[in-house]
Amino acid sequence: MSEKGCINRILIYSIVFVAIVVMVLQTTHTTATTFQATILKVSDGDTVWVKHNRKRLKLRLIGIDTPEEYHSKKMKRDIRKCHTTYQKMKLLGLLRTKHSKELLSVGETVTVKTAGRGYYGRTLAWIILPDGINYNEKMVADGYACLYKQHGRKPGNVDWQEWRKLNRLLENAKDKKKGLWREYKDLMECLCE
Repeated sequence: MSEKGCINRILIYSIVFVAIVVMVLQTTHTTATTFQATILKVSDGDTVWVKHNRKRLKLRLIGIDTPEEYHSKKMKRDIRKCHTTYQKMKLLGLLRTKHSKELLSVGETVTVKTAGRGYYGRTLAWIILPDGINYNEKMVADGYACLYKQHGRKPGNVDWQEWRKLNRLLENAKDKKKGLWREYKDLMECLCE
């Protein structure tokens, strides 16, 4: 192959590489935005579907992690880790779902504050209820959510002030035996560690 052919091939590979990098960056990072959206479905306590600009968006709620209701890899891990049963984990998930649906109603308009995309491509977000209450914080304060941690630490999309607030809300829920902390303290301790 001639020198010119080699240079052309390197140039083409470079352009393809740059195009792939740009596409990956566009799909894994979005700038923070705030907008109004309509609740379409509460999948679980930390995943909600909304409609915005005629598009359906799957939101992964920032800073919180809730007990699973449906059979999943995460539920299996939690059952093993906490030495409990599928039935007990499902019960916690059902109680959490009930509480989530008391706070978020299908058809309701909420404010969504985004902070990029998560590992599974879901939009990372805070939901602000019509009365101004932060849904993510309320789930922790009411005793139905743990803090979401990455490798045992604060996730990068939560600032330190918010992280401290979520920790205070969690400690208060534990101390006052709110929500799932009332009857399932040991299991919640395990799930929230």
